Amino acid sequence: MRPRAALAATDLGFAAFTERNRPRYTRYAQARLAQAAHVTGAVKATLVYAQEDWYWLLGQPSLAADVWEELRYQVRALSGTVSARDADVNRLYDGLPENSADSVLLCHRLGLAVSEAAELMGLEIPTVQAGLAVAHRALPYLAKRGRT
Repeated sequence: MRPRAALAATDLGFAAFTERNRPRYTRYAQARLAQAAHVTGAVKATLVYAQEDWYWLLGQPSLAADVWEELRYQVRALSGTVSARDADVNRLYDGLPENSADSVLLCHRLGLAVSEAAELMGLEIPTVQAGLAVAHRALPYLAKRGRT
């Protein structure tokens, strides 16, 4: 059993994690999913996963990467039959590896800095930059689109 002070600190850590990431997770899910109920469901399921496995996640090399992968899973599961509202977003995910598509979506469509996108996905900055470079070569029109 964990001491009460440790539990309180962990609860505060999870609360801070949720407060920082819920809006960004929601924006990502909104860009990928057509239905508001699916957006809410994907983000909620992701945060429930994080809360239930918080102690385990704290011991992992990248808590952010593990939770990001869960968000991706939830979005994929809910987008199976319904496409995103924006056809260009669908084209990104149809034509690129997932990290590249996420990098474009976060940086070019949602306006996050490369460093913020990397932190959110639990990746190193050069990995996000490489994903953007792949996208610029493979789908230059979509990869250079302005922010929305």
